[in-house]
Amino acid sequence: MKKEASSFTVTEEEVYVSDLPHPWDGVRLFLITDLHRRPFTAEHASVVGRYPSAELVLLGGDIMEQGVAIEQVMSSVEQLRKIAPIVMVHGNHDHKCNTAQLDTELIKAGVQMLDNTAVRFEKDGESIWLCGIGDSSSGYANVHLAFTPSNSEASCAIVLAHDPVVIREKLPSYVKLVLTGHTHGGQIRLPIYGPLRLNDFYRRYLSGWYEINATDVPNHVYQLFVSNGFGTSHVPLRWNAKPQCHFITLRRSP
Repeated sequence: MKKEASSFTVTEEEVYVSDLPHPWDGVRLFLITDLHRRPFTAEHASVVGRYPSAELVLLGGDIMEQGVAIEQVMSSVEQLRKIAPIVMVHGNHDHKCNTAQLDTELIKAGVQMLDNTAVRFEKDGESIWLCGIGDSSSGYANVHLAFTPSNSEASCAIVLAHDPVVIREKLPSYVKLVLTGHTHGGQIRLPIYGPLRLNDFYRRYLSGWYEINATDVPNHVYQLFVSNGFGTSHVPLRWNAKPQCHFITLRRSP
């Protein structure tokens, strides 16, 4: 279990996104979430560097927890910056720490904070929106605020959020893809019984890809991805839930 927790798995994901503009077909993103106490080292960055490059690092929250030195967090951020520019949302454990100090250091390092806001990215004259939603379980999610910048130019949006429970929110119809972590894939998953600590919702949306049919927006279907995350919480152990980070290649739907 300790060996599995210290392993490093990079997955290649490909997702077909409806209404994705033509110039964005084939764009690669790098998703990593839930570092907690685990540093992302130069060795990890070297492994990632063997893959075709990404245009953006999406950091999905819980990059630290109580007792972790800010110096360790910033060392991990420096390694992640070698991959691509970073955008980030907070997770529940980030809010249990000195978030103001954390954010000051992250902004100094060039990390773009996306809690409850959106940023427009353009390629060859065609744009998509990346919308970040604050952590739901900590009470920091504000969906209305998150989509205010993009509502005037609704086209195609990707959501970055820490917790998959965000799918319970009323997301605009132009949201096509939601990327999350938080579950750790169960972290410790027993045969037959499954994850030790997760409730029914997280057992349903445990890890990997899900197609979501929104009940509150007619004809709204989007893709949800849940990462196992990189680190561990509570105990430094994993079983049947390997740590992950991901290259996600966007493809235009036929």
